[in-house]
Amino acid sequence: MNHILQTISRILSVITYPLFMPTYAILIAFKTTVLNYLPGNPVIPITLVTFGITVAIPVIAIYLLNLFKVISDPLLNKRRDRTYPFLITLASYIGLGGYLVRLHAPMWLSSFAFGAAALLLVMALINLKWKISGHAAGMGGLTALSVYLVYKGYCLMPGTLLPCLTVLIAGLVGTARLLLGRHTLGQVTAGYFLALFMLYAALNII
Repeated sequence: MNHILQTISRILSVITYPLFMPTYAILIAFKTTVLNYLPGNPVIPITLVTFGITVAIPVIAIYLLNLFKVISDPLLNKRRDRTYPFLITLASYIGLGGYLVRLHAPMWLSSFAFGAAALLLVMALINLKWKISGHAAGMGGLTALSVYLVYKGYCLMPGTLLPCLTVLIAGLVGTARLLLGRHTLGQVTAGYFLALFMLYAALNII
């Protein structure tokens, strides 16, 4: 039974790897709002560009950092290995925000990207002294986006289904990280609520 739980936890951790969160956010934005009805189906090229900026570039950077022994673990399980990847990912989020602005995307969508960059800066500073959960932060960001879309009336899904789904998945992911021994309950909780509040604030302020 323990082996099964460990396997499920690893699968969940891969699927919800923090670098994937902006791509998931774009998919949520385009598939649950009126953006889904834009002519020409722009969701595919925009999602691919988002993946390239926020996944491919950081992954290549992490590979090179590991290759040149700047970091010792490409999975970033060690706190001391996270600072440079955090800063590189921060820059990629700023790049995504700029890309969305140039596309004349809704302001709340580009605000999400810039808010994520601000979140990464705070997490990088926290990481200097304490390990905080990136997985939980990623899910906190998606929860913030989901709540915002429902609160503003942008979400086309019935009721509060979208936020409920993100909260449920966040609970599963947090539990998975605990079962794998990657984080403590405090690190998971801090990551989730830090992202939830920062991203929700960014969506409403910027």
